[in-house]
Amino acid sequence: MSNDKVNILSKRDLDVSYFCGSGPGGQARNKVASGVQIIHRETGAIGRASDSRSQADNKRNAFLRLLETPKMKFWIAAKIYEIRQQETLEQTVERETKPEFLKFEVKTPDGKWVEVPASHFEPV
Repeated sequence: MSNDKVNILSKRDLDVSYFCGSGPGGQARNKVASGVQIIHRETGAIGRASDSRSQADNKRNAFLRLLETPKMKFWIAAKIYEIRQQETLEQTVERETKPEFLKFEVKTPDGKWVEVPASHFEPV
């Protein structure tokens, strides 16, 4: 694989909204929309921050929190896999789970495992 950079996430993939902060900080905090929420449209993952009175700081923190969500971690890993393998995870699973690549075993009444031909099973 070459060292070319590939963008898998862009601003178009995100919904960014702003809200007034809550908690200590006085009137200025309650009047200024410095809190930031970022939603990744495809996964529904959310990053939210209102720690600072700075909207820029909160935007950065919200994005970092978004990246740390399990949904985003999985989505990023899947995108990287697709780039490296040049096929989606679903395509890999479909290819690798064809009957000729699988071994079917059943447990007999006496507790032993016996291989059974794939032809005994119908696809779901």
